[in-house]
Amino acid sequence: MNGIEPLYNLKRDILRFVSFMKSHTVEGYYRYSYGGDLYDEETHWNLAGSVFAIKIYYTLGVENNHDVDAAANYIKTFQYKNGLIYDDLIFRKSVFRNALASLRRGNFSNLFNTNYKRAETRQCYSALMLYDKLPESMRLPVPQNEQQVRDYLASLPWNHPWDAASHFSHLMFFLALALKTGEMQPQAFEHLTSFAVEWTNRLQHPQDGCWYIDAPSLRQKINGAMKIISGLIAADIVNFDYPEKLIDFCLTGTDAQDACDNFNIIFVLNYAAKLLNKNYRQPEIEEFALKRLNIYWKHYYEDKRGFSFYPHRANDIYYGARITKALNEPDIHGTSLLLWGISIIVQLLGIEKEFGFREFRT
Repeated sequence: MNGIEPLYNLKRDILRFVSFMKSHTVEGYYRYSYGGDLYDEETHWNLAGSVFAIKIYYTLGVENNHDVDAAANYIKTFQYKNGLIYDDLIFRKSVFRNALASLRRGNFSNLFNTNYKRAETRQCYSALMLYDKLPESMRLPVPQNEQQVRDYLASLPWNHPWDAASHFSHLMFFLALALKTGEMQPQAFEHLTSFAVEWTNRLQHPQDGCWYIDAPSLRQKINGAMKIISGLIAADIVNFDYPEKLIDFCLTGTDAQDACDNFNIIFVLNYAAKLLNKNYRQPEIEEFALKRLNIYWKHYYEDKRGFSFYPHRANDIYYGARITKALNEPDIHGTSLLLWGISIIVQLLGIEKEFGFREFRT
């Protein structure tokens, strides 16, 4: 498969895929991979499957229905009294691997796997917000003053910008959510988000437009840039310096290994192009987007109607925990990401109204 033609049937086909992934015994549960999960619905796990299902429904334009309600309710069964929402099985299976990664990097902020809890909580709340399904009671992990924001940002490993910028993005998201729920006053929100952006912008490099220290890989730089921009969007600050340099850098990018890479580079290009009113290298951006779409089809299974996280195999490691057999099959994670990417590619190509995919921005 290649090109735009397969998009005309994609909504119908992805809905069939999601329907197949849905459990018929546990309300709101969705398998992670097509047939190779290491655990099943008899175990209270796979929060992620329901999160990705909700994001797929939203992207396809599905209005609130029983399936959305059920997935949202399943997600809420993972909520803890401190407001965090995370999968205890994933936490337990990943804590050792993630602690070792922290030690190798010489950064000890994640020795107790707190980054996983924060990231999964953000992902859950962002999915629930799409259909106005937030829990009635939430205690958000937000800083209250400049010093706490400074300490948080300074603790992140900016020589690994993909990781560090992810947690900048989580910070901005939780500040915005605290404002939305009335836990933070507008003046405090404006002050803390402005401070966080100013602090982080000191890490942005004029030569490529990316945010980092030392000499990370091209892959780390682009994926880190995506996380910075997603954080700005979460706080409704869709503005950043050097968009031309980011476009130049992305158009050289070939270091894509999985669905995250193939999505993130499109995301960065889209928002950099929007800042420039699509008046900078737009024909090359559109050509790049079309080539990237053809790469997406290498992840697609026509018979099963879903995308895999890696070309020709499902994802097996989720936040450091092994959860599938990595079979030659699609998974709900890859399907969610690449469908999101398609919603952006059609924007870049100026044909979004033809297909009606919805982009979620949180």
